[in-house]
Amino acid sequence: FFGGVTLAMGVSVVVQRFRECKLLLLETEYVTVGGGGGSCGVLAYVSFASSTTRSEVEQAAQTLLSLPILTTGLWGDGESSTTSLLRLAAEPESSCALVIVPQANLISKVKQGGKSIQYHGQINKEKGEELYEHFCECLKGKLLEEQCSRADKKLPDWYKARRAFFEQQQSNNKQATPSMPPDQLFRDESKYSEWDERGFPVKDAEGKELTKSQNKKLSKVYEAHCKRHNKWNEQQNREGSSNGGQRKPSGPPPAQWDESLDPSFCQFVAGSFGKRQGLEFRSDMGPFVHSYHI
Repeated sequence: FFGGVTLAMGVSVVVQRFRECKLLLLETEYVTVGGGGGSCGVLAYVSFASSTTRSEVEQAAQTLLSLPILTTGLWGDGESSTTSLLRLAAEPESSCALVIVPQANLISKVKQGGKSIQYHGQINKEKGEELYEHFCECLKGKLLEEQCSRADKKLPDWYKARRAFFEQQQSNNKQATPSMPPDQLFRDESKYSEWDERGFPVKDAEGKELTKSQNKKLSKVYEAHCKRHNKWNEQQNREGSSNGGQRKPSGPPPAQWDESLDPSFCQFVAGSFGKRQGLEFRSDMGPFVHSYHI
């Protein structure tokens, strides 16, 4: 619930413009961005509903960077026009920043005429953290791509390898290849909303329990995939033995954002998920707040 409106399910984002922002990270230290002459930035609160998909997260990230809501001067001063964060970052004389704050309570519903508020539509903490990290990864990736494009430089090798890894992983998930862990086989938020400890779905996307016939059909698919996955694991172990016990790395190449993202292009700060939030900011170029839902 925000501003008297029950927010839609999916990804909800509330955007605040600022001149200077100070955010508490890991409950231990504050990081400050902006504050210089002509500087401006975007403070974005983000929340995910239980039905949110990764494609919706990617769309929300692209939207955030493309929204024409920033001004370097005062709103309506007749001198500064609105622009997006990506366009502003590309201007050599500009100074901009992007601060992301996870805010689960954007997904809520007011009940009993304002006497109570419910959060049933929120995503669980583990999945929420996964989508939050994906949201931040998408934002940093878009910023890095634009940074390199404007500077006429090649993308770093680590980034290209990491992007290719996730693209292949997404393709594998769609095709249900033998390498896919069984607990990921039915992780489709557009079809299901709750799973058991095996990753087997127990409720459909609308929150209704699956019927006996649906369970029987999915169980056959699940058991068949488990057999395929076990055979694939055995093959990987055999190949590992022939290579001195070393298996191919299963995770993505490590990220090197600190070395690659240039703060003079755009300062990026991501708030700590699941931690106490502390925030101070200064803004003088209202209207200050925008919101959107994917």
